[in-house]
Amino acid sequence: MPNILITADIHLHSNENHPINQCFLNFLKQEATHCQALYLLGDIFEMWVGDDIGLNEQATIIEQFKKLTDKGVPIYLIYGNRDFLLGKAFWQATGIQHLAEPYLLKQGDQQFILAHGDHLCTDDKAYQKMRAWFRNPFIQWLFLKLPKSKRLQIGQDMRAKSQQFSQNKAGNIMDVNEQAVDDLFQQFPEANALIHGHTHRPDCHKMNVNGQSKTRWVLGDWRPEADYLSIDAKGNIQCLNTLNTRDQIPF
Repeated sequence: MPNILITADIHLHSNENHPINQCFLNFLKQEATHCQALYLLGDIFEMWVGDDIGLNEQATIIEQFKKLTDKGVPIYLIYGNRDFLLGKAFWQATGIQHLAEPYLLKQGDQQFILAHGDHLCTDDKAYQKMRAWFRNPFIQWLFLKLPKSKRLQIGQDMRAKSQQFSQNKAGNIMDVNEQAVDDLFQQFPEANALIHGHTHRPDCHKMNVNGQSKTRWVLGDWRPEADYLSIDAKGNIQCLNTLNTRDQIPF
């Protein structure tokens, strides 16, 4: 049986010729073509300010998504903090299925909690307030009513501010909160591991929750390495890299 593949934080650019876009396109055409299922854990796009804009900017990626799902490869996506405005037209154009987080994935004898991970960064109070504001359906409806040019401008401004704030915040504030992670495992006591992205700090953390051994897998972004997890039919998990993009992707 083919393996399940999981990745996150690709941050696809509006320029389809960008090295990250080309790397991800190759991943979809090669590694993902023969997988059992592909799970995307948010921030697949650097910025998504409406289907009417994104579907045009990402036409090549959208087309490849549709080729995979038409071929019978199921693709599942959890919202990230950059692409939570993906809408009905996106799901119809790609055949991708949306998953609400946290999601419990069962494979073999193992069970995995899947999430983007930003809701676990509870020490960053300002971010959590902003997150709650922008996830409000009424706020999203108002935003999507704005002209395309205005939405693009707001998106670019927010992206710049996010980069500035990230540079000025302490690293521990931007990472997941240990108690939040423990609480999530308490919610899913049958889960063996948690898999998430968002923090851009790839690692495999061993944990003890109520005397039980747990694992927290953190996916990195696709700069400088395009990494993903592969889970076989028995539930064994392995971290792989498609290629090293350090010399290709401008930071």
